[in-house]
Amino acid sequence: MNLIEFAKENMLVLDGAMGTMLQSGYAVREVHLAYLEAGANVILTNTFHNPSNADITAAVQLARDVATGFAAFVVLDIAPSAQLLEPLGDLTLENAYADFKRQVLAGAAAGVDAIYIETMTDLGVAECAVRAAKENCELPIFCTMSFEANMHTFMGTDIPTMASRLTALGVDFLGINCSVGPGEMKKMAAELMKWTHLPIIIKPNAGLPRFEGGKAVYDVTSEDFAAEMAEIADMGVAGMGGCCGTRPEFIRKLSVIAKARSEHTI
Repeated sequence: MNLIEFAKENMLVLDGAMGTMLQSGYAVREVHLAYLEAGANVILTNTFHNPSNADITAAVQLARDVATGFAAFVVLDIAPSAQLLEPLGDLTLENAYADFKRQVLAGAAAGVDAIYIETMTDLGVAECAVRAAKENCELPIFCTMSFEANMHTFMGTDIPTMASRLTALGVDFLGINCSVGPGEMKKMAAELMKWTHLPIIIKPNAGLPRFEGGKAVYDVTSEDFAAEMAEIADMGVAGMGGCCGTRPEFIRKLSVIAKARSEHTI
């Protein structure tokens, strides 16, 4: 069963934060395993940076190896470009497209199950990444953007505009991740569902960060996170996961929610 078919019958449970776990002293292999054991059925490769082709191949192979024996999908994590598009920055659409294409081709060759474009704040960059994926592979495509509490991205895109333009491009899953916690993201999920027919993915932080000793601290507990996410699940989203500050215990609680919702709909 491929990912699209699986998602028709099951709620997707995506993993939690990679960076939070790595900063706590875990190795990438341990992070993947912890999320899989917590019940994640979708894990993102450790490629949220500007990875070389060799880095992508190694990251996919590692995730695949850890996922052996689990009923889980490995998806290529693609981050926003490090530079701003012209005229705000020096990045041209042609160069952005070329780099996204390179990552997509490397991930597809390494054997990922889908392409996961995430944490986008510039709609032009998001569209560029989606086009690069659609035109250079046959894999399912996720695209999630990051919205501030004012319901706009840092670059000013609102949810209706994001939904209409990315839906028109033909992504398979559309969603929101990062920036805010599940309480704030609940109203964003409701707004997004008004503007697209596509399956929705929601991946919030463990609340808004505060900084202590130069480190980000997140105050939302796994219990409070799960309580808010249960309400989001009841809206009919296709998948849930965690972003910054979330850990395996958060995903374990989401997997319980997802299993109950999946069994209810069958």
